[in-house]
Amino acid sequence: MSRSIHAALGESLPYNHHLHHPTAKIISSSVSHLLVRFRVIRHRWIEESRVQISFLEEAIMKNAQQHRNWIWRMRRPTASAALALAAVLVSAVITTLLSSVVSLSAQTPRPQSTPAKRPARQPTPAAQAKPRYKGIWEHVNYTEDISLNSVYFASAQTGWVSGGTGSGAGVILNTKDGGEHWNVQWGDPQGKETAPTNFFFLDATHGWVRQGYGDLLHTTDGQMWVAGATIDHYTIDYVFTSEKNGVSISGGASIRHTTNGGHTWNEVNQCSAKIQVDGLPRNVGCNWSRLHFPTATTGYAVAWIDQSDIAVVGKTNDGGATWVLKVTDALPGHGYVSDVFFLDANTGFIRKGSHGGPLYKTTDGGATWNPGAAIQGSTFLFADPGVGWSFNGRELYFSTDGGQRWTSREFKFPVEPNAFSLPARDRAYVVGDHGMVYRYRVVPIEYTAAGALDAPAMPKD
Repeated sequence: MSRSIHAALGESLPYNHHLHHPTAKIISSSVSHLLVRFRVIRHRWIEESRVQISFLEEAIMKNAQQHRNWIWRMRRPTASAALALAAVLVSAVITTLLSSVVSLSAQTPRPQSTPAKRPARQPTPAAQAKPRYKGIWEHVNYTEDISLNSVYFASAQTGWVSGGTGSGAGVILNTKDGGEHWNVQWGDPQGKETAPTNFFFLDATHGWVRQGYGDLLHTTDGQMWVAGATIDHYTIDYVFTSEKNGVSISGGASIRHTTNGGHTWNEVNQCSAKIQVDGLPRNVGCNWSRLHFPTATTGYAVAWIDQSDIAVVGKTNDGGATWVLKVTDALPGHGYVSDVFFLDANTGFIRKGSHGGPLYKTTDGGATWNPGAAIQGSTFLFADPGVGWSFNGRELYFSTDGGQRWTSREFKFPVEPNAFSLPARDRAYVVGDHGMVYRYRVVPIEYTAAGALDAPAMPKD
């Protein structure tokens, strides 16, 4: 205890006989005893708690000074007042000391046994975030034994399939509930009509389909199909950009154009190109293989040259009335160019190889092409700029990053698909012989259905 504390407790006060009362001496002795105990406590924690001890001294001095001022103002103190004063002093000192002791005890570090650290538990696959969705194929078959060869869905729920048998039974079927129910819109599954094939739709109400050896059936309401338009029997591919304007590839070498809905067609291009053979120029014929129009006015066609790996890309900016051809010899190997698909007027893909090969991508309207991954199948489609599909038998090739990388998965369909439609990234349909129709969906992980086939889940967006 420092001298300043003694002074604060009364040693510097003027003489007052009440402070020398016997009872006051007893109290003073108790205070002294407490001060001795405090010295022991202070010594124990002096090294760890110098700041706390200083604070304690200041608190005691402040408390004692307040009571000293109170005593100094007493005019005629009595014995009882002196006793009360002493009691107050003792109480203040005891309270301060005990509070400080408790504080020091709480703040003084005590050795404790430190439990051995366990290695961090690595999350198991089950503990990791489980997928919330999965992809499945569900059968939504047609009930008659016919070969379905063409399919088109304008939306996830509304679509058409066509087919027949070798001896007839040609039909066009429609569903408005994703294949749960099929309605015959044209033909008779027990009839003799030739099977329609090769749908093309502008939207959910305007569509065409080839039938027989030169007929072109047409609907303007998505329900009633009528004849009247024609198309060359040797047509390889065709598109319509409006109710009246259409383009077709006939016999391989010819591009034809209609402005009256297919009632008449006029040749607008005979495929030919000038190439270099052994360093010498040569004019050669070429064969158109596929068309695609990303807009009503801008379209592309691809062609191949006999005994050559050179590709020919045709482009129109007036809906197919005129074409400009570009010879692309920077696409080495892998046979002739067989398919084309554009995401917009400038960004698209062509593929080399009759049933599979590398994709080449352009982002400048066909001026330059960059090689990409190889995929199998006769046709590839994109639901949007991110998700693309191609089927080769029962094997699906799909991309979820705009065609940069492709993954394959084989499914145990009862028969090989003849055609597929991809109306959205999370909905698709395949058709095949014996009335087979399978519907692809992305469903909650808990969903189950009899006979469903597991499939990869396409990303939601």
